[in-house]
Amino acid sequence: MFPFPKFLAGCGISALAIAAFGAVASPAHAQSSDAEPAAETSTPSAEDIIVTATRRAPAGGTTRPVDAGSYALTNDDWSDVLSGTSALALVKNLPGVTFTSTDAYGLDLSDGFLLVRGFRQNELAITFEGIPLGDGSYGSVTGTAPLNIGVAGDIAAIRISPGSASVSSFSNTVNGGEMRYSIADPKPRFGLDLTQGFGSNNTFVTSATLNTGQIGEAGPRLLFGVERIAKDKYTGAGSQYMLRANAKLVQDLPWGDVTAFFSFARAEIWGYNNTSFDMLAKLGWNGTDIFYPDYARAVFIASPANASRSCGAYTCGALASLVPYDTGQATDDFVGNITHHFDLSDRLSGSVMGYAAISKSNIEIANVSTPSQTGAPFSAQVWRTRPQRFGGTIDLTWKGDRHTISAGVWVERVSSTSRFASYNEPLPGQGAPLSAIGPYDVYGPAFQIANDSRWTTKSFQLYLRDVFKPTDTLTIDAGFKAVDFSTNGGGIGPDQAPNGRLATSDPFLPRLAIDWRPDARSSLYLDIAKTAVGYRVSSRGNIGPVSSAWAADSQALFDAALPTLKPEKDWNFTVGGYRRFGPVSINIDAYYGIILNRLLNGTSGPQFNPVRTVGIVPRSELIGADAIIDLKPFAWLDISQSVSVSKLRYQSDLILAGEATPLKGHFQPGYPGVSLVTQIAVKHGRFDAGATSTLYLDDPFTYTNDIYVPDYWQVNAHASYRLPKTGRVPELVFRLDVNNALNRNNIGSVGIGGYSVAGDYQTFMRSAPRQFLFSINAKI
Repeated sequence: MFPFPKFLAGCGISALAIAAFGAVASPAHAQSSDAEPAAETSTPSAEDIIVTATRRAPAGGTTRPVDAGSYALTNDDWSDVLSGTSALALVKNLPGVTFTSTDAYGLDLSDGFLLVRGFRQNELAITFEGIPLGDGSYGSVTGTAPLNIGVAGDIAAIRISPGSASVSSFSNTVNGGEMRYSIADPKPRFGLDLTQGFGSNNTFVTSATLNTGQIGEAGPRLLFGVERIAKDKYTGAGSQYMLRANAKLVQDLPWGDVTAFFSFARAEIWGYNNTSFDMLAKLGWNGTDIFYPDYARAVFIASPANASRSCGAYTCGALASLVPYDTGQATDDFVGNITHHFDLSDRLSGSVMGYAAISKSNIEIANVSTPSQTGAPFSAQVWRTRPQRFGGTIDLTWKGDRHTISAGVWVERVSSTSRFASYNEPLPGQGAPLSAIGPYDVYGPAFQIANDSRWTTKSFQLYLRDVFKPTDTLTIDAGFKAVDFSTNGGGIGPDQAPNGRLATSDPFLPRLAIDWRPDARSSLYLDIAKTAVGYRVSSRGNIGPVSSAWAADSQALFDAALPTLKPEKDWNFTVGGYRRFGPVSINIDAYYGIILNRLLNGTSGPQFNPVRTVGIVPRSELIGADAIIDLKPFAWLDISQSVSVSKLRYQSDLILAGEATPLKGHFQPGYPGVSLVTQIAVKHGRFDAGATSTLYLDDPFTYTNDIYVPDYWQVNAHASYRLPKTGRVPELVFRLDVNNALNRNNIGSVGIGGYSVAGDYQTFMRSAPRQFLFSINAKI
């Protein structure tokens, strides 16, 4: 078959731009219905940094930066995602951003991957309602995943800077850019918003948001939201369930306001099995998933007596090590803060915030390397993590005629534990097998504890910033931050998982951003910043993608690596511009990054018992460019095409325990070198339809780039119709979404269990086949 998508991509366009497939997506630059229209001549100021539903920067969507390389997105900019989708997916249409997941909603923490100009989600500065999230990756012991915070439908705005984070962004993980999520402010009048969706694989999406309106003459305004997603897996057996709830309070005061935010999320996810290319070739596209619910077959295949017998393409012993009986996760996340904004004078204002975040995570996989004491040939291995984070921030801002000077401090303390516990499974006929989402102690307490670890992480950041406007068209944003991050701890069990202390300290990390807007149609900007991050924390045996010194396979490897380890420090440079020519606008940028002392884990071994070495690549370089062209030939039609080209190349070899692994000249794995996003939108009266085509090319699979991931091409489409309120009947919106409309077999997230230096490895997952969702929304 002729590779039509590749041919079109080679011509620099997406297939959707030629074929105008199906229905079409909302305009990438549009504002939400709650937003005030943006005046194109306005120039953003320092106080526009935090974006909420009522305090919003002039919107440019994905087509125009609102200041030096920073974009203000509203819910129209993610109109092509399914209701209830992971918060990480909401920025996927911005040039330079890639997002993949195994299920269409991104509910599984292990396989929802976001990269922004080569930096993964745990390498960005991400905040939610001002709360620093830290390392929000799979199995994290120092952060909270954006997926597990807030009701997706209540997210009103996202401020994203792909190049670098502001010095006023508090984070101990940021190598590159930043993302700031904002929940909608409670409305002054009562309102109720209800959505019910029905979709493929018995999917039910239910959400409700209640605005109380102002209580009394001078009382608070409150918003309550809840969202429930329940569905079956699209292949194999098992279900996926997510419950999110949030509340937000705003109390206006004569001198400012007080806001409070709380979020809870509960996930019960039966997972998909990690896959390798060899498994895909021998077992077929739908043949690599877990054995559940066929317990008798799983026991037969995993029994030592059958190890050398043929089980199809593999011997039973080999198949048992590749395909577990089950895998899944059960997580609970609590996040909350209280913030006081105050005005001390006409020119001097500030804010103070305190927050807490507590997570409980149980990640399970059937482990054939550790038989149960009952005689069953495998046990349930449960990776149990318990991070508790407490912190606070203080900011002060002085506004002069031409200068806006701000300063602030952030402190945070994290206490975290991690361990791997093995629980007994029964022999067939002696009871029901354990559930992947628990409970796990049905047949007694854990009979084996491994990699028992405990850490304390302390973070401190101070910043000073001046936003200077020498003219009405020129803004110079200059400042610096000082950081001190330290982690102490590690293994506390008899098996001696690595234990030690690592720290990062730097008193001067500068940033300079220059934004020039000579007229309403044009802008040019420059962004330069230096960053330093704390050492990432994860235990030995972790089955996630986090590279951590504590993940080394032994104390000896950890100790041998210590003399070579240095804190990672990066420089990021971006230059870009925007120009509008009547119905056509062009936004383009180019960027360059210097990455020093990147810590990597080389991974081998089975997914339930990986072997990791630890070392650094002294120098790497990131180079890329983004361009997006937006065309509005008619008032009802909007077409945009973006192209992103980016490569992170290792300029040094990987140093592992004193030995060099030849990585020099190779590219970072798991990051597409080329991405093309096409969006077409039609809005006419009450009808709204759209489609988005996403194409990822040139994606290395290993550190030495000896294998590449097949090209990824996905088309999402939607159409909706609105009925206005009549009498007692509320406003109704009927909507149909189609995810992966072409039903392509795409390989989605890569590096779920880490990356091998070379050769095939069981570390990727497939993306969902075509999925439908029909929903009805009512506003009361």
